[in-house]
Amino acid sequence: MEKANIIFKDNTPFSLDFDDFYFNSQDGIQESRYIYTEAFSWSNEEQFIIAETGFGIGLNFFLTLKRFLKEQSHQKRLFYISVEKFYIDKETLREIYQKLGFYEDFKEVLEPFLKFYPPCKEGYYRFYFKNCFLDLVFDDISILKKLDFKANVWFLDGFSPSKNSAMFNDDVLFEVARLSKKGAQVCTFSAASLLQKNLQKNGFYIQKIKGFRKREMIQAFFEKDQTDQKMFQEAYFKRVSQKIKNKEVAIIGAGICAAVLAYELSLRGFKISVFEKNPCLGGGASGNESGILSSLILKPDVALGEFSQLAFIEASRFYKQILDLKLDGVIEIAHNDLMQERFLSQKNNVLFDIKNNQAFLKDGGHIKPKKLVQALFEKSKAKIYFNHQFKNYQHKNGTFNLFFDGIKDIYQSEILIYAMGADTKDFISYDFMNLSKVRGQVTHLEPFCDIQYPLSSKAYICPKNEEIQVIGASYDRLSSDFNSKIEDDEENIRNIEEFLKGDEKLIYKGSKVGFRSYSSDRFAIVGAAYDEKFYKECYKDLLWTKNKEQKLPQNIPNFYLNFAHGSRAFSTAVLAARYLCALIENEPLCIDKDFISYIHPARFLIRKLKKGLSK
Repeated sequence: MEKANIIFKDNTPFSLDFDDFYFNSQDGIQESRYIYTEAFSWSNEEQFIIAETGFGIGLNFFLTLKRFLKEQSHQKRLFYISVEKFYIDKETLREIYQKLGFYEDFKEVLEPFLKFYPPCKEGYYRFYFKNCFLDLVFDDISILKKLDFKANVWFLDGFSPSKNSAMFNDDVLFEVARLSKKGAQVCTFSAASLLQKNLQKNGFYIQKIKGFRKREMIQAFFEKDQTDQKMFQEAYFKRVSQKIKNKEVAIIGAGICAAVLAYELSLRGFKISVFEKNPCLGGGASGNESGILSSLILKPDVALGEFSQLAFIEASRFYKQILDLKLDGVIEIAHNDLMQERFLSQKNNVLFDIKNNQAFLKDGGHIKPKKLVQALFEKSKAKIYFNHQFKNYQHKNGTFNLFFDGIKDIYQSEILIYAMGADTKDFISYDFMNLSKVRGQVTHLEPFCDIQYPLSSKAYICPKNEEIQVIGASYDRLSSDFNSKIEDDEENIRNIEEFLKGDEKLIYKGSKVGFRSYSSDRFAIVGAAYDEKFYKECYKDLLWTKNKEQKLPQNIPNFYLNFAHGSRAFSTAVLAARYLCALIENEPLCIDKDFISYIHPARFLIRKLKKGLSK
């Protein structure tokens, strides 16, 4: 990630990278309003999407947000996606607004933004404002190829074409067209012939209007309708929009994946029912008294490691934004040569402060899973049905009829989501989706180790939590015993011996057993429940046709899956919830499209079909 090279000229930020001012030094706000933030009309749709090339100091966004909050009703949601290659640290951003003399005008929206500002690392970062999601994408403009949304409005704002031609070339405008709704409006300060030519080439109608303190400027409108496309490469991983009417959703399971999902759905006006087999929250693996928010540390460019990092930093930012969670950091320790090699390969990663065999993750830390889950459900206002052991469902006329053991009532919902963790294995029967149900036991001890940060090596130690200190956890693929085992407690203690001085008196305070769900490739399984018969028939020739275009897939309407998060569900649950909301509501995907093939439920079948195997 490149840092912006900025100086001030007459208290106005000037880019040394492009030898240009960030905006008009005399009338920056008025210019931004005229060209961008007040140059379009809101639609009557429930959601409105604005995309921007060049976030800069964020002036267009903050002006748009203030206009949105003033003019729009609570039923409308705004998604604002902005791509920025050059990172400006938050202290410099605040200084810019102060020197420009309008810090106080934007303080109310600027400071919450700066509080949760991400690190200097390429990635897709979401901010939460009232009825508004800002997706700040730190990357080169070529990242547009990996994004998926349909914008109502585009702000093309990346310095002038003569200074930064890469932001206005044909490749970029092609992606802008692909990511536009029919009728989408392009707002830009430039009237350069290169820009006009590339806009017209990619299906935009050019309109000349009076410019801001100049004779004329252009606006453009997208004239094509691409909704009738039916053939794509890797179509089996494409999303297919489903119609929903009453926005009622049933979630099976009440762990962290269900809790984050319920909260995200509540932001979109859904009526949420959660069905839990236990008599209260905390009966499963998400109910531990203490836990750790951390990330896998694998070698660069390993997909699992990259996904883990993105999930980790976004989970950290989510819990801080939504729950005001305090995270002080976590220490990961490389306890063998392979881990040491991985740590060394990540020494320049801003998420990991690595020294010798230790990595300090400042964005991680000690969490209280049980309280965290409860807080999210309270915010979601979901109705939770306890003592409801799910049995099966029937799908008829667009409605799911849900059946539970020992309960005569039949519950109905328009949308069904499985988020039951390890129990999912008993309800899913897809070929090649091999799920593991892994037993884990944590040990509760009387506080014995005064540490500020969680320590994670062969096992982990959490900081004390009131009257206990949690260590763990065991890992057992074979046992299904819900009862605590003495030998597991003994193993947990042996695995933390490296942290002990030898004179500690360890006093046993109890144990807790939980079961975690894993997939065969260690990625979570998140997405639409696919029609297996259709997949086997439609994509049976992938051995010979995998590089050709295929038909869009068929899914079980309004049925979604969210499980196999393993031991890091408190990280991955956040991206999973956003992704499912994007599928359900046809929102911006919120992650790089390349990750979809790693979490899609049909990936195991597709891999077999590509090898010519279907049985």
